[in-house]
Amino acid sequence: MFHRISPKKISDEIIEQFKTLLSTGELKPGDELPSEREMAESIGVSRPPLREALNALQAMGFIEIRPRSRILVKSITQKPVEDPLSLLISDDPEKFFELLDIRRAMESWASFNAAKKATESDIKRLEQIIARDQENLRNNREDAKTDADFHISIAIATHNTVLSHLTASCYNILWSTQKMSREQLFRKKENKQRIAEQHLRIFQAIKSRNPDQASREARRHINFVENELKELIAPHSSS
Repeated sequence: MFHRISPKKISDEIIEQFKTLLSTGELKPGDELPSEREMAESIGVSRPPLREALNALQAMGFIEIRPRSRILVKSITQKPVEDPLSLLISDDPEKFFELLDIRRAMESWASFNAAKKATESDIKRLEQIIARDQENLRNNREDAKTDADFHISIAIATHNTVLSHLTASCYNILWSTQKMSREQLFRKKENKQRIAEQHLRIFQAIKSRNPDQASREARRHINFVENELKELIAPHSSS
């Protein structure tokens, strides 16, 4: 992924390489980078300038360095958008439905284009996520991450870098408004199966290269979530 560089301005060159990989979509939100040792070896530099570059990238908001040396690529729109919107949504349920309006437009477009542009690698990734989704259903296991991974992976399969980051940001917002969405939605036990089936239909349309069907299934999925949540949240918001 990374290529070897000259010793001149090592940390700056590493930062530029990272930005290029991010811009071209070779690095995507949620990707885990190799360890410092592996990156240093592949780039051909010592670890101090690499660590300097990584610290700078973290300060700029491009990556998150977690304990035990895990280095994750962040959504480039995450922090500026996430915090104020999360507060707004948590204070006003109507704003949550405005977010669903945005998701409906983004995800129907994403599914349409994923059906046209997804690579075999993209299809394989989605297939693995769907298998996990179905396993969660069989075991009655709650797994918000698999749900988010599914929708973000569809956005990634469009090979539109900006969309993949915007979609990741939407899901970061949804993570922080969890009680308003998934907990309410799954008060009806049958909704877990319905949503798993909707995910499967979206995937099947993408895999069969049917853009119109993929777009319709994505829109139906968001419509279903919206209608169910309006029915479940309305009585509580008026009481």
